[in-house]
Amino acid sequence: MLGEVKNPFGLRNGIHITVNDLSENERGLACNCVCPLCKDLFEARLGNIRIHHFAHSGEGCDEIASYLMGLYGFFRDFILSHECTLPELIIYYHVDRRRYVPVTADNYKDQICFYPTSDEDIRSITLKEEVRIRFESAEIVLAKNGRPEAVVAAFHGKSVAFVIAPPDTVCKDFMAKPYKEMATLEILLYDKADIISRANTEKMNGIFSDSENFLWLSSPVVSSAFDRINKEREEAYRAYQIELEKIRVQQEEARKRQEELKRKAEEKRQQEFEQQQKELQKQEEQRRIDEAKRDEKDKRLVEEQIKAPNQLVVDSRGRRWIQCKNCGRIATADEFWTYQWNRGECKECGRNKTQTEFTPIPQREVPRREPIANKEPGMCPWCGSKLLNKHGKNGPFIGCSSFPKCRYSRSL
Repeated sequence: MLGEVKNPFGLRNGIHITVNDLSENERGLACNCVCPLCKDLFEARLGNIRIHHFAHSGEGCDEIASYLMGLYGFFRDFILSHECTLPELIIYYHVDRRRYVPVTADNYKDQICFYPTSDEDIRSITLKEEVRIRFESAEIVLAKNGRPEAVVAAFHGKSVAFVIAPPDTVCKDFMAKPYKEMATLEILLYDKADIISRANTEKMNGIFSDSENFLWLSSPVVSSAFDRINKEREEAYRAYQIELEKIRVQQEEARKRQEELKRKAEEKRQQEFEQQQKELQKQEEQRRIDEAKRDEKDKRLVEEQIKAPNQLVVDSRGRRWIQCKNCGRIATADEFWTYQWNRGECKECGRNKTQTEFTPIPQREVPRREPIANKEPGMCPWCGSKLLNKHGKNGPFIGCSSFPKCRYSRSL
């Protein structure tokens, strides 16, 4: 509720008028008007500064209730004396493709509205065309607080309720509701405070004649559209489910294609791997063949060279070859216990020999002499390896660098 209400409506001789219908000579009590609600005398205040309005000459009643009663009374007089234009009845409803919610008598107020919205998938049905009616009777229904609640008008045994949304200077937070279970229209005047304050009877009748100012709040004929709405919703829901199924099938096919591509790629990688393994096996086989040929060639060369004593026999790989003096076996140096030049004793013969049977390779007599400081010991007379200065538990001595293959040593 806002501030002081300036009431432009009065009742004179049982007819509702506006303060702008009065002449300058009808100021004050000369207007011969009473309050539409409490019937106390009204004064017509026709000043030059403030807006023209009616005011109680005495203590009076609730100014807002008086204003509303005058507004409702004016509309009642209008529909009894003029044809009233009822707007076309259009209902708006939302079609949700993702779920199906049927409209019933219990939930239709939540599922249907009488004005367009900006939501997606909003559809509409026109249930009645615009029509002009001259009502046979009309009465104002009061609420428990004494203020008017609706105007109920009758025509050929049918009733229609009108609820007025007053200017927001009178009721700021007004919320119109359908009157009982009756067909109800709202008259939208919430933004017409300035127009009403300056309107006379003719202009007020013009406001009530404009169907743009009317909005349906409810109507029993809405139930006739339930089947159509439910059918549209069901069809939309089924179409959406079919689309979802198509999408699911497409996704499944795409998944299978992807799996097939992965399988083929894996098979290709496996084939490439197997091909690489085959190539490696061929290369390894070829390498072994080449090695065998090389070994055969080296063997022939070694067998030719090892016949000559007192010389080093080395193959193309740098391996030194020795011939066992006991069994005649020819092998690389790592298969011998001891050797000198290209003769020695292999490990096999060394293991088979007993301690008593072991005969060391004869050593040349080397004259004993004192070691010369900072002089290299020279080469081993047994195997040709380098000799080293060493120190043992019995003192310094000279030993072969190939120990333990060669056990040559001498005391210093």
